[in-house]
Amino acid sequence: MEQPGLSRDSHVALLLASHLGGEPDAEGSDSGLGPAGWQDLASNVADSSLNSPGSLLELEPDEWPTDIWTSQADREWVTQRLGRSTRLAMTLEDLNNRGIWVTTLFEPSYPSRLVDNLDRKAPPFLYVAGEEEHLKFTAVGFVGSRDADETDRGYTRQLVEKVIDDGFGVVSGGAKGIDETSEEIGLECGGPVIEFPAEGIHHCLQDGVIRDAVMKGQLTLASPYHPRSSWNVGAAMGRNKLIHGFGKYTVVVRSGDETGGTWEGSIENIQHGWSPLLVCSHDDTPPGNKALIEEGGIPIDPTAIPEEYSLDEWVRAQRQSVSDSAAEDDQPTHTVDKPGASDDTQSSLIDFE
Repeated sequence: MEQPGLSRDSHVALLLASHLGGEPDAEGSDSGLGPAGWQDLASNVADSSLNSPGSLLELEPDEWPTDIWTSQADREWVTQRLGRSTRLAMTLEDLNNRGIWVTTLFEPSYPSRLVDNLDRKAPPFLYVAGEEEHLKFTAVGFVGSRDADETDRGYTRQLVEKVIDDGFGVVSGGAKGIDETSEEIGLECGGPVIEFPAEGIHHCLQDGVIRDAVMKGQLTLASPYHPRSSWNVGAAMGRNKLIHGFGKYTVVVRSGDETGGTWEGSIENIQHGWSPLLVCSHDDTPPGNKALIEEGGIPIDPTAIPEEYSLDEWVRAQRQSVSDSAAEDDQPTHTVDKPGASDDTQSSLIDFE
């Protein structure tokens, strides 16, 4: 896909919050502001006499307001970063020649669910390979252990088929195990599949299967990380937020018991309410899944997917079931008189119906 035109606001976001415009192949120190750092500066700009971040390009540095700076972005640093516009244009062209384009919070192509759900944790920009329309597609996230067995893979297949049949896409992180399985089945079923990898998109596109799926318009890759960056734990945890934030629902097929990336990402989702967390519950429910349900996850049984319900209807029914069970557990009690009992013993507790 050709690089879409970018607004002046997007140019400022890319110059201040990405490696674009910096030294070629710079991955770390030149990467710019993170999500929170960008939001701090953007909020200050919005509260100032400037109309938007793009207004910085319309004025000389000595004309910029004095009350917009943060601990990470002062006048000198911003001046230096905004002076890289020519290199930014060259880098965008080079990326596009490699099949990668860029979107920002200011573009209609940026997935609005990330903004709505993640707020300050939403990345200011994304590197993308694939179809723009997929970033607006309503999808269901799939997460789970890398050590998934064939039973887990079978459950994943049943759930993905249900999701695709109901008109949703699949979103995951491309890791071995449940992520990889859900994506493969999603592609088999016609997609679309959206992947937030924990490594740079350039590395992902070296895989022939992934590259072919992108070129066929079935798979879209999106990442805030440098296109040539390698996998690391921090990136893996960061991309988990994107899966949970992008999906209308997030399905946990198998989680570690209070350990591992699936557990940590799911707990963070429950705490922040990014998307309803659907947790596989069946005859042999893993301890980690049981613990997530106790924390607030919604149990779903992949062995008993109701044909008469859409996915939305099934989730509503499961939520109601959980609510009803909780109400029964918390039923108030009252006392009744027992004929013939003394004043000290005439009261007994019965369940309130």
